[in-house]
Amino acid sequence: MSAMVNRLTNKVALVTGAAQGQGAAHVELLAREGARVIATDVLDELGQALAERLDAEGLDVVYRHLDVASEEDWAVVVGGVDPAWGAINVLVNNAGISSPAAVADVTLDEWERVVAINQTGILLGMQAVIPGMTALGSGSIINIASSWAHRGGTENGFIAYVATKAAVLGITRNAAMNLGRHGIRVNSVSPGYVRTPQVEHAERTEPDRVARDVAKIPMRRMARPAEIAKTIAFLASDEASYTTGVDLLVDGGLNLT
Repeated sequence: MSAMVNRLTNKVALVTGAAQGQGAAHVELLAREGARVIATDVLDELGQALAERLDAEGLDVVYRHLDVASEEDWAVVVGGVDPAWGAINVLVNNAGISSPAAVADVTLDEWERVVAINQTGILLGMQAVIPGMTALGSGSIINIASSWAHRGGTENGFIAYVATKAAVLGITRNAAMNLGRHGIRVNSVSPGYVRTPQVEHAERTEPDRVARDVAKIPMRRMARPAEIAKTIAFLASDEASYTTGVDLLVDGGLNLT
């Protein structure tokens, strides 16, 4: 990535699901734009390697283990931020998992696992940072939804994923209404197909489905993780100081089909 202007100087950002894919791209761009970034994940080796690589370039990035479905983990990570950095004023709720099961086939265990990460994890993250942001009188929370939340997903399944990503839209709007009085902005971003390890896995296991879906995209290609990260950086910055309660579709026009 090329050097960017320091739009995010004096920002302290926490990114979940940060070890690879979209999350890693978010961490890198936020740091290059001047933010101090806490990269979190359960993939500790990958996350630590990312933080060490960026730290070696002189960027302020640290890695912390965080299971987003664990209230205790959230308390430890948020409570353990270096006092010299200050309170977290940007939260990127990026962590998410998928399940290909259809409505008639999804098991309760599978459903609850996806809900725990994709939906409950967002709630716990917001609850963990709200006190600090309220004390600051400002903050930006960015929740990652999905273009599928607008389209119903696919005829081949993914009921738990689509349901939880649709829930993210409602959570975001309600939180924006509740937290605006404290100077806290809450927005969501709905990517379409992004070239991440998760999507590359789908290309290997369901190549025909992925090829059909990509062919429907008006721009005829998947997004690069850096393209989603640019939207995240905008919402994190003061350039979006009067933007709250919105969902930004970054899907190459997929939602139009």
